[in-house]
Amino acid sequence: MTTRKTCRTSPHARALLPSPVARPRLMVQALRLALLGLPAAAPAWAQTTTDATLPQVTVTAGQEEQATGPVHGFVAKRSATATKTDTPITETPQSISVVTADQIATQQARSVSEALGYSSGIQVSNGAFAISETASLLRGFPINNGGSLYRDGTLTASNASYSRYAPEPYGLERIELLHGPASVMFGQNAPGGLINVVSKKPTTTTLRELQLQAGSFDRKQVAGDFGGALDEGGVWSYRITGLARDAGTQVDGTVDRRLFLAPAITWRPSDRTEWTGRFEYQRSEGLSNNVFPASGTVTANPNGQIPTSTAVGRSADNSERYENWSLSSQFSHQFNEVWSFRQNLRYTDYNGTRNSMRFAAFYPATQSATAALQRWRLGTESDTFTADNQLQADFSAGAVQHKVLMGVDFHHTAGTVRGYVSPNTLAGYVLSNLYTTSYGNLPAVSENYNLRTVDDQLGFYLQDQLKIAERWFVSAGIRHDRSQQTVSNAIARTRTERSDRANTRNLGLVHELANGVSPYLSYTESFTPTTGTSFGGDMLKPERAKQYEAGVKYAPVNTNALFTLAVFDLRRQNVATTDLVHAGYSVQTGAARSKGVELEGKLSLTEGLSLTSSYSYTNAKVTSNNATSSSTNTEGKALPGAARHNAGVLADYAFQRGALAGAHVSAGVRYIGRSYGNALNTFEVPSVTLLDFGARLDLGRINADWRNFELAFKLNNVTDRVYAFCSELCEYGARRTGLVQLTTRW
Repeated sequence: MTTRKTCRTSPHARALLPSPVARPRLMVQALRLALLGLPAAAPAWAQTTTDATLPQVTVTAGQEEQATGPVHGFVAKRSATATKTDTPITETPQSISVVTADQIATQQARSVSEALGYSSGIQVSNGAFAISETASLLRGFPINNGGSLYRDGTLTASNASYSRYAPEPYGLERIELLHGPASVMFGQNAPGGLINVVSKKPTTTTLRELQLQAGSFDRKQVAGDFGGALDEGGVWSYRITGLARDAGTQVDGTVDRRLFLAPAITWRPSDRTEWTGRFEYQRSEGLSNNVFPASGTVTANPNGQIPTSTAVGRSADNSERYENWSLSSQFSHQFNEVWSFRQNLRYTDYNGTRNSMRFAAFYPATQSATAALQRWRLGTESDTFTADNQLQADFSAGAVQHKVLMGVDFHHTAGTVRGYVSPNTLAGYVLSNLYTTSYGNLPAVSENYNLRTVDDQLGFYLQDQLKIAERWFVSAGIRHDRSQQTVSNAIARTRTERSDRANTRNLGLVHELANGVSPYLSYTESFTPTTGTSFGGDMLKPERAKQYEAGVKYAPVNTNALFTLAVFDLRRQNVATTDLVHAGYSVQTGAARSKGVELEGKLSLTEGLSLTSSYSYTNAKVTSNNATSSSTNTEGKALPGAARHNAGVLADYAFQRGALAGAHVSAGVRYIGRSYGNALNTFEVPSVTLLDFGARLDLGRINADWRNFELAFKLNNVTDRVYAFCSELCEYGARRTGLVQLTTRW
C-alpha cells in the first residue's frame, strides 16, 4: 500500500465575544462555573487576588530550563531530541528547531503542522483540514507519522500501523524538529528528519485553566488544563488536559470534530527518582483526501477555477474517523554522581475508518470538467508497543568530561487494513462534475483489499558526548538494528517476509567561542525499513541516507536569543515513490539528493518583543532512476512539492506601559516558493505569501471584575489568498480563518 497524502481540516467563523465593559462580580463567577461545569466548585471561585493581571504558569527567569520542560518565551536553550540527554542546543552538532508552548499559544495553532509553519527546513501543507497531519516536507523529503513522529522520544507509529494520528497541540509543552537523519538514536527514521512532540507534564504548582474558542465555519471548542500537587510534600502531582471541538471546514458539508483527554500523574519520592504515567485518548472525525487535478487549481482550465468549497464525493463517502488511546510510562533514577537509568514505555491502540473519493482522471480525456473518481473504503486496526532503556554514565578522565549513553530500544507494530479500493478500470469509478458536484451511481462495494503488516525492530546504540577543555564538544554514536517485516494478503492468500540488519553512525564537533558563537560539523546516517510492495509482488528494500552538515549557532551573551545557520548535503538511496503506471503500488526510483541552506533566529526580550524567523533554500532532485521508459524517467527532476525557497517571520509584542500595558499584538508573514507539482516536472505550483495577525488582551486591566481573563483574536491568511499544494494531485490551502478565544486562569 502506497503512502498517500493526508489532509487536514481548517475551521470557520462565528465570533462569540463577551463585551469588555464592566460586569458584576456574580456574573464573572457564574461564567467560570459554566465553563467548569462543576457547581460544587463554587467556593473556589470566591478567592480573589489583588493583582489585576492574568497569572501565567511559566518558567521564571531564575529557574534553569530542562530539556523537556516549559520555556518562558520563544527561545529554548536545551533539548534531548538529538542526543536523548539533556544537552544545550549550542553544544549539539545538528540543526534543531523548537516551538515552545508560548509560541503555540501566540499562533493559536490548530495543528502541529501549523505550529511548525515558521520553522526552517520544513514545508508544511497548511491545508484546509486538521483531522490528520499532512505529509510535510523536511529538507525536501516527506515526513509523516509512519516512522517520523515521536512523542516524548518514543515512536508513535511505524509504517505498518497506517496511523493518521495527529497530536493535539493544546496538550504539548513543546514541538521539536530534528533536521536530517537520526537513526543512531531512533532507529526507524525518515532521512529528512523527525518531529518529537513533548507532552505537558504534572506540576507541583497549582494550575487551573479553562478556555472557550469560537471561529470561522461555526467552530466551537472548549479546553481545560489542570494540575498541582496531591500531597503537602509534592511527592505526588497530577495534570489533566482535555479538549472538545465541533466545527465545519471551508469544504461544503464537512466537519472537524475532536475529543481529547490526557490525565497524567508523577511520583517523585526524591531528587534522584521520578516516574510519570500518562493516559491519552483522542477521537477525531473529518474530511478525508480532497485532492484535485492541477487543471483548475494551479493551471488554467477552460471551465475556470475549481471552487475551494468543492468536496470530491458526498460527505458520507469522503470522510474519516479515527480513535486512539495510549498508555505511557517514563521512569528515571540516578544511582550516584556517575550512573543513571531511564526507561520509556508506550502502548498505543489505533483504529480508523476511511471513506475517500480521489480524483483519478478526466473522463473523457478530451474535456476538463467531468472526473472519474477512485473510491476507497478502508478500515484500520493496529497497535504499537515501544520500549527504550537507557543507561548513562557521567564522568571525567583528565581534561575530558564524558557523557556516555548505552541503550536498547524495541518497537512492535501490527496493523490490518481491509476494505474496498476501486479497480483500475472506469467500471469501478464514480463520475463527477467538479464544477457542479453532481455524481453518477456508486459502484457496489465488496472487500477486495485486506493486508496485515507486522513490523518488529530491535536496536542497540552507544553514544559518547565529550567536553574537552570547556570549549570543544565531540559527539559520536553507533547503532545496530535488526528489523523484520511480514505482509499477509488475505485476498491473494500470500505472505511475504523480509529481515534486515544495519549499522548506522554519527559524528559531530562543536567549538564554542567566548562571544557565544559555536561553529559545528556533523555526519549522520539513517536506515528505514519500507512497508510496501512493487507491482511484481516484491517487498521494497530499506531506504538508506547519509548527511554532511556544517553550521554556526550563536547565543548572544546576556541576551535571550539563539540563531542557527546550517548548510547540508543529504543523499538518499532506495527511494520509494508512487508507481505512476500501476495504482496502489510503489517503485524505488534509485537515489535522490537534497542540498541547501537554513537560517533560523529566535529571541525573547525583556522589553516585550518575542520573534521567530527562518529562511530555507532547498535543492532536492532525483539523482538516479530505475525507470525503463522515458515517460516515467525522473532522473534530474526536482522532487515534487519541494519549493526551493521558504521563509517566515512571526513577531509578538507585549506593551509594557500606558493604556495598552499587558496587551499583546502579533503579526506574521509566510512565504512558500514555487515548486514542481509532479515527479515528471510537467507543471509548476505558484509561490504564495500569507499574512497572519493576532492580538491578546488582559481584561483585568479594563475592569477588576474580569481579572484573570484573557481575550485573544487570531486571523490567518488575512488577504484570503487562494493557493494549493501539489504532489501529482493538488489540495487547496486554508482560506482566511478567524478565531476568538476567551481564557481564564486562577
